[in-house]
Amino acid sequence: METSFFEADEFSGGKGRHYLTIDSDYRWEKGDEVWLETDDGPVKLRLTWVVVKVGAGGTLTRELLGLRL
Repeated sequence: METSFFEADEFSGGKGRHYLTIDSDYRWEKGDEVWLETDDGPVKLRLTWVVVKVGAGGTLTRELLGLRL
């Protein structure tokens, strides 16, 4: 499933900076911590929101929002 990582705004919880998109079948959950290797160096996020979208034809995409630690 296409999975995109975003930084969550620390005050509103809204979607902020996009870090990267991967293809993953891993079952991500709120509270998971993940290290991302980005162009600006490593970033550690604690997931606060997992959004799964079902598109036309049954395609699934997922957005993960996390607070930067």
